[in-house]
Amino acid sequence: MQPKKDPNPNAPKELGKPLAPTTQVTRVRFSPDGKTLAAACFDGKIRRWDTSAKDPTELPLISGHNGWVTGLAFAGNALFSTDSWGRLIASDVTAKEPKLWTVEAAHDGWARTVAIAPVDSPLATCGKDGFVRLWNRETGKKFNEFETKTDVLSVCFSADGKSVFAGDLFGIVREFEVSSGKVTRTFAVKELHKLDRIQDVGGVKNLLLAGDGKTLFVAGAEPKTGGFVQCVPLIVAFDLATGKPSSQYKGANDNEGYVTDMAWHANGFVAFTTSGQPGQGKFHLWKPDAATAFFSGGKLPNCHSIAIHPDGDKVAVSATNANSSGNGRVKGAGGDYPENTSPIQMWSVPKV
Repeated sequence: MQPKKDPNPNAPKELGKPLAPTTQVTRVRFSPDGKTLAAACFDGKIRRWDTSAKDPTELPLISGHNGWVTGLAFAGNALFSTDSWGRLIASDVTAKEPKLWTVEAAHDGWARTVAIAPVDSPLATCGKDGFVRLWNRETGKKFNEFETKTDVLSVCFSADGKSVFAGDLFGIVREFEVSSGKVTRTFAVKELHKLDRIQDVGGVKNLLLAGDGKTLFVAGAEPKTGGFVQCVPLIVAFDLATGKPSSQYKGANDNEGYVTDMAWHANGFVAFTTSGQPGQGKFHLWKPDAATAFFSGGKLPNCHSIAIHPDGDKVAVSATNANSSGNGRVKGAGGDYPENTSPIQMWSVPKV
């Protein structure tokens, strides 16, 4: 009997069993040398694994956050993290005492995420308070801020580090000049927002710059309802030379949910995750000139973050455990449901 041929031999393959943190994970990121995988967690901790060997081994926790850890960004051995209480922390992942500095109130309330400039030293954060703030990554000293007067959900830098892009709740991306704070232009993807009765849903959940710095990817979802949100994943690519949309990815149905995270692969495609209702989120690979993803899959019900290893040969995807209750305290006829956790699955990456 002939063995069955793999219908898609270039598709990603799961590499071993998932890592099993005991809490939910919001973000995963590899260190620049690829030796460490960090995970931002709901319990205010950052979990780490040594990924230099075939079987990753867990490293000591990094503490210091009170709320959910919402953002992670590496620069060398330094790891920058934000939380839902507005705190910004810099840690040295190679030190026994990792904390370098802390800004207790980087934002008034929820700090959404953190981004690193590709050149020089700026660090950008954004928050529910409507501000984008720039920090010196060596000292934690703020040196500029831009006010948007709306909830800012995502930030990223231009390739030359002279501009920062900030995406808000209403589907608007503003490009700020780092030196002056002036808005130089805006990009609108109004499909990413919906006012349903009195509830604003959606927004620019993620921003990503292509490897050549010429394309900006603006991602979230096209909401259909508020409350129990039904929405279709949406990524719109903008040509930065013209400021006009150049391509887009749109999901097939409104159960697929939001684009929760994105990463650029050097082979010229976007790796991204989605999380929807009920549990239809996936891990996807998409070439920007294509109408659909060339891979969508994963056994776990919803995915919340993705990180590409620096050598490009694998990715880490954080997801949601199956059969969870959502809050870990609900009892059903069959007994206690398991708490929500976030298994982290390693995948191979196709050479396309």
